[in-house]
Formats: sequence, C-alpha cells, structure tokens
Amino acid sequence: MQETGSGEAPEELPELQHITVRGRSVRTWVISAAAVLLAISAAFGGLKKADGGTAHVDAGTAIDAGQFEVTVQRVITVKDLKPLFTPDAGGALIAVVTKLKVTDDTGTTPPADLIRLIGVPGIKDDDAPLGTTNLRDQTMSPVLTPDAGEDVAYVWKLPKATDLPTEVKLTVQGYEHQDESLLDHHEKWLPDKLVAESTVKVKDNTK
Repeated sequence: MQETGSGEAPEELPELQHITVRGRSVRTWVISAAAVLLAISAAFGGLKKADGGTAHVDAGTAIDAGQFEVTVQRVITVKDLKPLFTPDAGGALIAVVTKLKVTDDTGTTPPADLIRLIGVPGIKDDDAPLGTTNLRDQTMSPVLTPDAGEDVAYVWKLPKATDLPTEVKLTVQGYEHQDESLLDHHEKWLPDKLVAESTVKVKDNTK
C-alpha cells in the first residue's frame, strides 16, 4: 500500500518568470504579446479578418510574422534603382518598403517569400522579388540583427512604365519555429501560413 501524508511540503511549481523559452521568460512573452495586441487594437481599432481568414491590416501596423515583426510602410514605383536594380526596356520598378525586426536571437537575411504582390499586372502572385535592399546603406540582401529594426525594400519589375498601379494588395508570410526540423534535425524557422494582407496606395516616383 502506498503511504500518504508523509508530512513533506509539496514541491512548488516554478513561477512564470523562472521558466524560459528561447532565452526569454514565459512571463515576458505573455506580457509582450498582450502589449502588442493592445497597442494595435488601440491604434487601428483591431485587426479585420479578410475573406480567407487572414487578418487585413493597414500600412503602418506592426505584424507578428513569427521570426519577424513586419511593418509595411509604403509602396512606390520608380524608374530604376541603379546600380542595384534595373527594369527591362520600357518598364519600371515597384518597391514595398517595410520596417523589419528579427524577433529571434539569431540574425538572418530577409526571406524572399516574406512579401508577395497580389493581382498586379505583369507580376504573378507567386513571383519572388528581384531582391531586397537596406535603405540605410543600400546593401542587397542585408543581414538583419536581432531587435534592430531596419527599413528594407522588396523590389519587383513592372513591364510597362506607362501602366502603373495606383493601389496594390500584398500579403505577409508567417514563419513557425521548430526546435528540430524533420529533414535535418536542426533548429530553424519554416514558412507557416499567411499572417496578414494589406491594400496600399502606390506613390508614383517615376516622374
């Protein structure tokens, strides 16, 4: 028969501040998540769900994409961005300017599939950008350091400089952290589901 009532005090469960996940306490994660949600709700009246269940957000809203905090700042069209990017003859470039902050404790480059343009003539919905550049120093495919926000532009070619969009729809890809990948058993971030979509006016800087 198992003895009970030994008189020993039960072991206390660890408090939230002593439990860590990826180097941060659970309490910190909970408080941070709550603060972000409150800030977004207060500033923008909450997130609106799009038809497909993806949150529709306005430009200027901070978006939690897992590995990144993404803020779409503006969309512009330009004649070229020499020497980094050049359009085809008779064409132009369109750039989505974002504020990116790595939420992980390891630096990384902006993933090509983070931003997608939807329904833009001359650009397929799944077309990757020509590339990315840090607006601070014009570095292509810049390495982003943890918790340091950088202005990063995603750039695509438009086939006709005479037929430029005045408004675009775009999506933001989310990423999920895996402690051990099924393929190589390494810790990594993998694409998950779309976390937001936005409709943004386009500023014409080609003139």
